[in-house]
Amino acid sequence: MKTINTFDIDGVVTVGLYPGPNDVLITGRSFEEAKETYAMLRSKGINNAVFFNMLPFDKKDRKSSGNHKGHTIKELIQSGVNIGVHFEDDEIQKAEIERVLDTYGVKGVTVVHIVHSLTEKENVRNPWPEIPAQAVELLTKNGTSLE
Repeated sequence: MKTINTFDIDGVVTVGLYPGPNDVLITGRSFEEAKETYAMLRSKGINNAVFFNMLPFDKKDRKSSGNHKGHTIKELIQSGVNIGVHFEDDEIQKAEIERVLDTYGVKGVTVVHIVHSLTEKENVRNPWPEIPAQAVELLTKNGTSLE
């Protein structure tokens, strides 16, 4: 079985560390932020699967985002996906991911801490513009999923 990696978006993808074609994005961004997140990813040529935090924007925080990521990694592994590395820039989320994986006895996933001060770590709205209506129509006609 092929091993894939998982990537945080803010602070990892947004600073230029991009996933390979079979890798997965696991973001602390709320499902409410999906539209602008997909727009930003598509503008970078990234079409990978994205797992959003199911908490509303105003209810999530760094710890709950790390918890979401840890559980998503655990569930992917339980479904048969082989994961090697998760790339994360937030030390609070990294610790929470590792705690969740340890609690469930998940071994073999390395959580790599990408250290920088380029992005905000707290819960902020992301300023990515929405996709213009013409682009949505064109993408939909070409079979590209937007949500």
